[in-house]
Amino acid sequence: MKTAFTLILILLSIATFGQKKGNKDYLISYVDSTSGKELIGYKSLNGKIVIKAKYQNGSDTLHKMAIVQNSEFEFIGIDKNDLVILKPYIYDNGPDYVEEGLFRFVENDKLGFANLDGQKIIKAKYDFATPFSNGISEFAIGGEKIYENGKTRNEILKESGYEGLIDKHWTWGGNSTENGYLNQYGQEFETITELKNNKREAWTKDKKHYLLNKKGQIIKTYPK
Repeated sequence: MKTAFTLILILLSIATFGQKKGNKDYLISYVDSTSGKELIGYKSLNGKIVIKAKYQNGSDTLHKMAIVQNSEFEFIGIDKNDLVILKPYIYDNGPDYVEEGLFRFVENDKLGFANLDGQKIIKAKYDFATPFSNGISEFAIGGEKIYENGKTRNEILKESGYEGLIDKHWTWGGNSTENGYLNQYGQEFETITELKNNKREAWTKDKKHYLLNKKGQIIKTYPK
């Protein structure tokens, strides 16, 4: 299992590699231990402090966004003005994995998808959504976590408190009002076929029929 610190480095290293070559408009991290513990902040390339050292963890560089860990040990995405852009979905005790250029973020208890610049690509409207794989994410509206012992979060909390949730694996279940599939353009489908020869068929709720490529893009619309 990856640690939260490892995950944050992976996420932000990928973001760094994604920047245009020759771009010098970014900040670099520095460490200040005058408070008795090592805290991270960000400086310009000429050494001017832009964001004072106050974060528990953070990336080596800050282009358009960095995921840092604040004094409450909460992971947040900040920009170069030290403004909070988003809050990443927490998976495996750290920020969500980046899959196919997107990761999940949380807003008003709903999930959406953002890119490594901190742009919210898909609005947070889902109660649960899987990471993207071959251009597709599976989503649910409604429902809840069902843990490996068959109990819900509230049932476990009533029985044993938060300790009962430690290291418990779960799947999404319960009474979802809607389940379906999502591509990276925010287009939703009710059913899809398995990927075959890098293509798959998909149908929307209103029975429109499409052909998708491996990236989830619509490449053909079938007549009704």
